[in-house]
Amino acid sequence: MIKRHFSFASLNAFLQSLALACLVGWWLSACTPRDEEITPDGSALLRFEADTVLFDTVFTEVGSITKRLKVYNPHKNAVRISEIKVAGLGASPFEVVVNGLAGPQVQDVELRGKDSLLVLVKATINPTAAEQPFLVNDSLLFLTNGNQQKVKLVAYGQNARYYQRQYTTASGEVWTAAKAHVIYDSVTVPAGQTLTIQKGSQVHLHGKAKIKVLGTLRVEGEHEKRVVFQQVRREEQYRNAPGQWQGLEFVATGQGQISYAEIKNAVNGVYLKAQGDAVPEVTLRNTLVKNMLHAGVLSHGGQVHLQNSIITNCAEYALAGLGGGRYQVVFSTLANFAYDFIRFTPSFVFEERYEVEGKLIRQGNYQVDILNSILWGRQEEELRFGAMTGTSGRTIRNSFLKTQAYRAEFGQNGNQLNVDPQFRDAPKFDFQLIKLSPANAAGVPVPGITADYENKPRDAQKPDAGAMEVDY
Repeated sequence: MIKRHFSFASLNAFLQSLALACLVGWWLSACTPRDEEITPDGSALLRFEADTVLFDTVFTEVGSITKRLKVYNPHKNAVRISEIKVAGLGASPFEVVVNGLAGPQVQDVELRGKDSLLVLVKATINPTAAEQPFLVNDSLLFLTNGNQQKVKLVAYGQNARYYQRQYTTASGEVWTAAKAHVIYDSVTVPAGQTLTIQKGSQVHLHGKAKIKVLGTLRVEGEHEKRVVFQQVRREEQYRNAPGQWQGLEFVATGQGQISYAEIKNAVNGVYLKAQGDAVPEVTLRNTLVKNMLHAGVLSHGGQVHLQNSIITNCAEYALAGLGGGRYQVVFSTLANFAYDFIRFTPSFVFEERYEVEGKLIRQGNYQVDILNSILWGRQEEELRFGAMTGTSGRTIRNSFLKTQAYRAEFGQNGNQLNVDPQFRDAPKFDFQLIKLSPANAAGVPVPGITADYENKPRDAQKPDAGAMEVDY
């Protein structure tokens, strides 16, 4: 009897334990958070941060930056994404990474309710025969509960010629507009050699890259086909960011004839460095220099000629001649508003002495001749001239100047001091003069200069001051 009682008790305990286990299992199942419970509902569609992942110009043979696409599950329940893939799979120029898993195809990705996942996309484009940028596209496909959704993948490819390992130009080398020119470190034009860059050419330089000229650089742009020197990165946030490459450097015997060019987003746009009696000389015609981390044009004893040119948005100098040199500025607008910087120096500085940390680097006389130009900026004082000895001298005529210190010296010869030239939209770097500008008809004719920065005819009797004639 005792043995049978033990058996019934054991059975009863077992049944109670089983019931309790079932109850706990049911409870745990019933209490699974809803955002983790996967729904099979066919209407549970995903939502995307954008319907297109767009890459600006991507140079062939060089991968793009990585773009980010956020994918959202707007529902309370979790969803299982059966498949995420690039439609073109391995043949596509696009690569994807989903939650750390590399594509082109990733399967069974669970996404909790009200959560998101990150998809990384990169483009690598093969070369073609095209001379102009060309379009490549594909789609990123998402399959969820039998529904397929897609996000477009679009990139503009551009064939390029690449220069690296301290490239040195050959005799009489010519760069055309057929391909972009991408410089990794530096390009050197040797003494006695000439590099010609033809109209419409696009030159892109990496962070430490520069073009160093000991011979001659000829830039042969035209009004509608300017030669552009700029950074490699093409995304919107880099479009006007300064300091992305080093600049054009002219050393010793270096010579530059630069016409209808745009030089932007460097450390120094144009840098001249005399060595002993060897003095570089650069002429800029109808050229725009903007967004410089240091100076638009910086010269240590060189010779600079500006004609129908614009310099703007430089963190320190628009034009500086330190250690002597010769400087001629005609029909040019140097409007250094420097909206991206807090600037402490005047924009236009000329000194006989060039010193670094108290050490004299170069000393020489300077000659400055400014005619029919606008030297402007946001500061009350935008001019600084150092002491003059020997043959040093300065002449400014028929120009607009922002200065307090030199009012007595330059308040004549047709100059207008601290009179707003009234640009159309200076904050947007539009330096076209409005019709009622005091610079209208403020200049004097200069033989041989019959057109302005934009190739509009200059008034033969009363031309306007600055790079651009009033647009009627």
